[in-house]
Amino acid sequence: MRKALVLFGVGMLLAGAAESASLTNRVFDAYFLGFETDPAMDAGGADVTSVHSLLCRGVSRYVPLSYVAPAYEFFFAGGLSTVQHEVFGHGSRGREFNLDPEYAFGIDFSGGTGLDRDPETMEQLIMIAAGGTESDTILANRILKDLYVGDGTDGSKIPLMALTKLDFSLYCLITRDPEDSREDFVDDYTNGNDIAYWLISRQAQRQNGDPSAVWDNEYAVDFSDSLLGDNYDDVRAAAIWNLVDPAALAAMYGYFVDHVFRGQTQVRPPVLPFGGGFGLTAGTRAFLGASEVTRFLDLYLVTPGPLVNAYVRDLDSSVDRTLGAGAGLYRIPLNARVSLSVQGDFWEVPDSAEKLYEGTGWNACGELSVMFNETVGLSGKLGGKSEGFFPGTPMAEGVYGGAGVLVAF
Repeated sequence: MRKALVLFGVGMLLAGAAESASLTNRVFDAYFLGFETDPAMDAGGADVTSVHSLLCRGVSRYVPLSYVAPAYEFFFAGGLSTVQHEVFGHGSRGREFNLDPEYAFGIDFSGGTGLDRDPETMEQLIMIAAGGTESDTILANRILKDLYVGDGTDGSKIPLMALTKLDFSLYCLITRDPEDSREDFVDDYTNGNDIAYWLISRQAQRQNGDPSAVWDNEYAVDFSDSLLGDNYDDVRAAAIWNLVDPAALAAMYGYFVDHVFRGQTQVRPPVLPFGGGFGLTAGTRAFLGASEVTRFLDLYLVTPGPLVNAYVRDLDSSVDRTLGAGAGLYRIPLNARVSLSVQGDFWEVPDSAEKLYEGTGWNACGELSVMFNETVGLSGKLGGKSEGFFPGTPMAEGVYGGAGVLVAF
């Protein structure tokens, strides 16, 4: 999968090499270094994004020609998306469950996550398997929102957004169909394919399987289980839904037109304009939950102040389908150096054969960023939620949060 992402980046490079310009309008966001309650997907993604931005900024000082920017921006994005997937994806869920994750990385941008302790429940294994694509999607969505606030954000972040966005869909689409090719599907499972692991873990949860056997690739897949094929079909549909994202496609257009061709450092993608600094765009996302596939339809209202975001989503367990919704204000400018973000979410948990959760779920969080001067600031996040799955948050009911240092130069 990682090699496929790199090939995608090379294709973008060839497309962008048609015209030469020097990088101008050098405006860079503050860099973030911080932590968060596990799973630390959001804060970890901000850390990874800052590393990517610093690397790209450093190279651009010595190679200012913008038409070559995709070469290094996609290259760094390929490697760092693997770090996000493993360390702040699988690893963060493993840390949440106190399973002591460890990592291995290859020079071909491949990566793997191991555990010093076997998962204790099938739910843990389900969430660890889904955690890699979950964390990449969290990172991609944060960058996407930054692009539609104010004057936009550093265009070098867009390749990182693109590759982490593609991770979910590519991983789902390369996983073989268990109904068409049983042997290939088992090969995917034994070779560490996250989606195959997730599908098999859900089946094992339904059939009271042993988590250690699944983790050790010793589980005998039950191909007579009709829900295995239904779950796979839901995954494929979610992968396609995730790809047809108007906001992300507009961001790629802005990347090549404004950043690569025109040499602008800062990018604000096009939106449907309403006048007076207002506009509208839409996006799509998808995640794998504890017992369901969930697909988001996002609406983003661009304003002269904060980004107003609202969404509806479905939660499909292959047995039942329910709905959820949420809304928030992203980066409300309280004054020139202080911004506040707030978000609220609720959903109805679908009935499922896995029988892990039920009832109505909720999540609420706020994030405050303060720059004390033009160079140094702090960011803090505090939230609370119900028990169960919501992307990027702990599975347990209760309070979560994080904090970090902001540095601008």
